[in-house]
Amino acid sequence: MRKLVPLFVSVIVLLGMIVSTPATGFSETIELKLAHFMPTMHVQHRMAFEPFAEKVAELTDGKVTVKIFPGGTLGNPKTMVDSISNGITDIGFVIPAYVRGRFQRSSVFDLPFLFADAVQQTEVIYELFEKDFAEDYQQFKVLWFTAAPMSQVFTVKQPIASAADFKGLKIRTGNAVETEGVKMLGGNPVGKTVDELNIMLQKGVVDGAFTAYSALNRYKLIGVVKHMTELNYSGALMVVLMNKKKWDSLPEDAQKAIDQATPPSFGIAAARAFDYEDLENFKMAITNGITFHTFSDEEKAKLREGTMGMRDDWVAKNEKNMNARQILDDVVEAAAK
Repeated sequence: MRKLVPLFVSVIVLLGMIVSTPATGFSETIELKLAHFMPTMHVQHRMAFEPFAEKVAELTDGKVTVKIFPGGTLGNPKTMVDSISNGITDIGFVIPAYVRGRFQRSSVFDLPFLFADAVQQTEVIYELFEKDFAEDYQQFKVLWFTAAPMSQVFTVKQPIASAADFKGLKIRTGNAVETEGVKMLGGNPVGKTVDELNIMLQKGVVDGAFTAYSALNRYKLIGVVKHMTELNYSGALMVVLMNKKKWDSLPEDAQKAIDQATPPSFGIAAARAFDYEDLENFKMAITNGITFHTFSDEEKAKLREGTMGMRDDWVAKNEKNMNARQILDDVVEAAAK
């Protein structure tokens, strides 16, 4: 596991590092709806959405309030973008990879072996947003970006310690890149959402799964999986978007307060909270007897080399609609920094 420095206390500090200058000039109270599909105990609900709502209220002397709708009540991972566009919610939490074809430039973030953790992914999107990715989001107001921790592979019976160990196994995948990787390795991908994973593993519907360490406790996988293999295969870009018409209708002071509440440091701190939760779940897994595996340097090189074709495929697929090669090169260069 990559060491997270500074540790969790820095998450709390960063989430609070916003200038507290109350806005003035509101003629009436404004309530904004914010929707996401996680439970209220999720780290993003506690460490990002609630602090955001509190900060906006503070900056506006309570004239702008944010009411949070968790648990998918106003949109699930696949429908949240439509919920925002149609005004069902004013603000929503979106995973671009779950909305095929909608955020095509941003799909470069799905490619394997680009990043080491959620913070790195988030830093890269902020660095390159205006140059390479703004067009993906022009129909919305972007409030903040963050990212999920890297995916590893977990199995119930058979450990995976080499690329050959995937052969013939049924592996749950969460996105197209994981699906392609499992196929390439000779396994059988099963595309399902992570909330279905516990029962699928227990019933033997799948032999294992790609997911992050942070899913172990959240989805009650400790006691179910017996082996975990660290691959740092791929992450997931995430973004909080606001309905553009709703944003344009807000008084200038309200817009200013929301912008003050969501500087890049806010999104990066939210990613750091994700990474910290990932580390804590990794420790919990070791304590509970889940066996830890890693690939040898030779096997890692073989796996990385085998997935490089996905980058060329991504460029070929997208070069007619964007400068795909330049976008990929920019991401690789920014990540290397």
